Amino acid sequence: MSTDTASTIRNVLQRECPGVHVTSVRPLDKGYTSKQWVAATDEGRLLVKVPQRDLDPEHLRRLVAGARVAAEHGIPVVRYRRLVPHEPAVNGPLLIQEYQEGEAAGDVWDSLDGDQRMVLLQDLGDIIGRLHAIVGPHFGDVLGGARASSLRESVEAEVAALLPQAELGRIGDPDTLRSAIGAAVARLENSANVPAFTHGDLWLPNFLVRNGRISCVLDFEHATYAERFRDFGKLDEHIFDAFPAGRDVFLKSYDAACPLPDDWERRVDLGHLLHALNMHVYFLRWSPQWAPQYAQQAKKWLASNS
Repeated sequence: MSTDTASTIRNVLQRECPGVHVTSVRPLDKGYTSKQWVAATDEGRLLVKVPQRDLDPEHLRRLVAGARVAAEHGIPVVRYRRLVPHEPAVNGPLLIQEYQEGEAAGDVWDSLDGDQRMVLLQDLGDIIGRLHAIVGPHFGDVLGGARASSLRESVEAEVAALLPQAELGRIGDPDTLRSAIGAAVARLENSANVPAFTHGDLWLPNFLVRNGRISCVLDFEHATYAERFRDFGKLDEHIFDAFPAGRDVFLKSYDAACPLPDDWERRVDLGHLLHALNMHVYFLRWSPQWAPQYAQQAKKWLASNS
């Protein structure tokens, strides 16, 4: 890191956190969508995060609001010190938070034996179950913006926003897809259609591990009140597709924290479809080479549900 960059981060910290004495600043080679620096201070280490993709400060406001909801229900999360909506020195928003000790679960996973993985997955089931046990006031944004009065309305609005951005030639007829999704929602037991607090980005890099146990949940910028099993799309893709032996341990722990409804497998199936559509549109924007695989997943779902 250049001296100029270090000075910039130091100056921002001293301005935004008056009274904090900064002794050093170093870059942190972590994160996929932001640049990060760790500052040693007389109040402990602080992390400065500067987004590189989504520069809308609402993205960070959602992260802070989501973490606050989780913390209020006993979930171990990061404490945030300051959100700067626009910092001229970095030409975008900036977030100052406490630095959490630990290693990303994604960094240690390959080095773990089977028993150690099972311990992590037991922790994961408990934590995600406790997250999903938080019932929201509505379907929609944790910031209180876009809201829906029902699960059907929520899913229809989401799909309506995604399809114009998708390569439908790779997926199928949009009217047939809308009809199949509507039928999938209609098959769900209405009493279980409650707006749960969902993380929106559940994969191993977003969990910190200390002494072999999950110690902190990170990155709530995609948090929303939604059908809880939509979170299983990314979990299954990034964890259980490669390690199916751990799914039962995870589910048992999850069920103890947030009981599985009778139709949970149908809900997971719908969650997989919504995950595929979201990832297809996301990667079309940021990494187009990955978009076709998610279109294929959506196409396969449609073939099985129409």
